[in-house]
Amino acid sequence: MPPKSWALPEPHCTAASRNMAFNRFRARLVLQVVLAMLSMVALLVVLFRTDWYVTAFCIGVLLALQLYALIHFVERTNRDITSFIESIRHSDFTQRFPEKGGNPTFSHLYKSFNEISDSFLKIKAEKQAHYLYLQAIVEHIGIGILSFDADGNVMLLNHVAKELLQQPHLTNIKALDRISTQLLDVLQKVGNNEKALVTLHHNHDQLLLSVHATVLVSQGKSIKIVSLHNIQAELEEQEVQTWQKMIRVLTHEIMNSMTPVISLTSTVASILEDEMAARKVGEPINEEALEDIQDGLKTIERRTTGMLHFVKNYRRLMRLPLPELQEVSINELLRDVHTLMKPDFEKENIQLAVYLAPSDITLQADPEQLEQVLINLIKNANEACRQSTDPRVEVIAYGDENHKFNVRIEVRDNGPGIPDEVLDRLFIPFYTTKKQGSGIGLSLSKQIMRQHGGSIRVNSKAGGPTVFTLQL
Repeated sequence: MPPKSWALPEPHCTAASRNMAFNRFRARLVLQVVLAMLSMVALLVVLFRTDWYVTAFCIGVLLALQLYALIHFVERTNRDITSFIESIRHSDFTQRFPEKGGNPTFSHLYKSFNEISDSFLKIKAEKQAHYLYLQAIVEHIGIGILSFDADGNVMLLNHVAKELLQQPHLTNIKALDRISTQLLDVLQKVGNNEKALVTLHHNHDQLLLSVHATVLVSQGKSIKIVSLHNIQAELEEQEVQTWQKMIRVLTHEIMNSMTPVISLTSTVASILEDEMAARKVGEPINEEALEDIQDGLKTIERRTTGMLHFVKNYRRLMRLPLPELQEVSINELLRDVHTLMKPDFEKENIQLAVYLAPSDITLQADPEQLEQVLINLIKNANEACRQSTDPRVEVIAYGDENHKFNVRIEVRDNGPGIPDEVLDRLFIPFYTTKKQGSGIGLSLSKQIMRQHGGSIRVNSKAGGPTVFTLQL
């Protein structure tokens, strides 16, 4: 709900009424000055021309009263303005000035004072309503909200944050030191739009807090707003789903491999039993039966070997080593990959073109792992465009002018493209559309890019082209 714009209301009186009020004030001031001067002249005349001392005393008292009334009349405006400004300064908008029944000379001034006070009172009420509205929204949010200034003084703490931190009252974040020094350190160091994870232990419970900070400057003060989200339950749920998917994949692959092995083993055993029974009665060994047994054993060996490869690939996927970072030249890396892959492309009569970045970019990365990703993508592109009339694979490196340590590498092919139903599953482990594929190449590539702080994306449409993009 956007805040309403406001402005002080226009005075109801016209310029003529303001001039009239000012003329009335000036006329009364002139009248009082004239009366005081006449009283002064009368006093001088009585003192120097007569012996009427009592009369002179009375005129002197009258003159003093007139002078006091004149000073009071002149200073009254200053007193009223000072009183009005003080009430504004202390946000006291309840003070009222008499518009009627008093001195008509000041009625216009008092009316303006009252209108201004009413306007400020209305603005204060609207601000209070907006504050209560925003406070209700903050309390309604399902994540913890904590805000504090540069000295750590807490300005806002909603009920979710109180429950997460188990702090019904918190005046300064330094008090969180007795709960978790890690949390206090993160709150003090996390910057604008930065995120961090903090583990909290409450009694026998463990919380994994996702901390996201926003820093702003309000009225010259730096204020940090932090959201605290307990992602422990989501993480555990995701972990369970991951295990379930993994078990389904393993079960599917094992069943696909073991079912024909068991069936074939039963068949071979049956043939052996028949041959053993035939030998007992003196019949010669059937050569055809021996060939069937031999073929069956070879098939069993082939299937069990495939199962062993599957398990090895699974272990490889689950135990990807951490990258050994070193200084890597992107252009040099692409030259090495081009030299390595060029012979295979020449055999298939497929054109391989590598376009280097205009200015070489050097990154901290594991060259062997990045090379593995590029080789995997280029091999896939090779297989994808073999049936095209003019098969071509392009590897293009782009540099970022604004961020000299950023690079984007695209692997393009002019193959038939990837169907939408396949596109969504490309990076799922063990998913493959190839008869001899293991389904871990793209999964490994995605893990390698994540460990390097980068990403891998694919863009394809029916009829091609297909573009895999590496962002580092």
